[in-house]
Amino acid sequence: MITYFFDGTKNGLFTCVFESFYKKEIPDNVTDDNCQTGFFDTNKTIATDKEKAERVIACLRKCKTANILSTVTYAFRSGEKNKFNVIFNYVRKAVEYKNNDISTAFSLSESLAFSDLSKRIGTEIHRFKGFLRFMESEDGYYYACFEPDNDITDILVPHFKARLKSPFVIHDVKRNIIALCNGSDFKIIRSPARNVTVYLSEDEQKFQNLWKTYYNGINIKERKNTRSMRAFLPERYWKYLSEKQEIIGDF
Repeated sequence: MITYFFDGTKNGLFTCVFESFYKKEIPDNVTDDNCQTGFFDTNKTIATDKEKAERVIACLRKCKTANILSTVTYAFRSGEKNKFNVIFNYVRKAVEYKNNDISTAFSLSESLAFSDLSKRIGTEIHRFKGFLRFMESEDGYYYACFEPDNDITDILVPHFKARLKSPFVIHDVKRNIIALCNGSDFKIIRSPARNVTVYLSEDEQKFQNLWKTYYNGINIKERKNTRSMRAFLPERYWKYLSEKQEIIGDF
C-alpha cells in the first residue's frame, strides 16, 4: 500500500498527480493527515513543487473534461475525510483520458465519486440558504452561526447580501470562519479565537420567544413525526434553530 502525504493545498495535490505519473504508480491513499499506516506500507512525503503543479494545471487546461479546474477548487471545500483521494483520482483520470470529457462518465468510479462529493456541497449550500437563522444584536447588526459540513461561508454571503439591507455576520463555528458584511462589501476572517459573545436586542429575544410559543402551540404531540422532520432537515442542523431552544426569560 502506497500513501502520499502532502500539505493539503491544491498545488500540493497537483504535485502528487505529477509524481504519480512520473513514477508510474497510483497511491492507495492521498492525505494531509498523519494517519496510521501498516508496517509494510510505503509512505511518501510529496513536497509541493510549483513548477510541477503548473505543468499539471497546463495539462488540465487542455483536457476535454468540462470546467475541471473550477470544479476541483469547488471540491476542495468539502469537509469529508476522503476528499483528497476523490479529487486526486478524478484529476488523474481526467489527465489519463485527456481527449474525452469524463465529467459525466459515471461508469468511471472516479467520476461518480467526484460528482457525489460535489453534489453534497451544493445540497448543503441550498439548505443553509433557507435555514440559516439571523439574530439581531444590541448594536443593530444581524448575526448567524452554524456548523456546516463543508467550507461554504463565503458562498452564502452574496445570497444574503442581496436580501438583507443591514450589516450582518455569518459565523462558521466549526472552522471559526467569520464573514463580515456592511451591506455592500464583505470580508472573510479566519480567526483563531473560539468564543464569540453576541448580545441580543430586546426585540430579538421577544421575537424568538414568540416564534417558539407559536411553534409549540401548533405542534400536535400525538402526531409528532421526528423521522419525517429528519428527512427534510437532518438533526445535526437543529442546534441553531430557535424553535428547538428553550424560551428566554419571562414571556
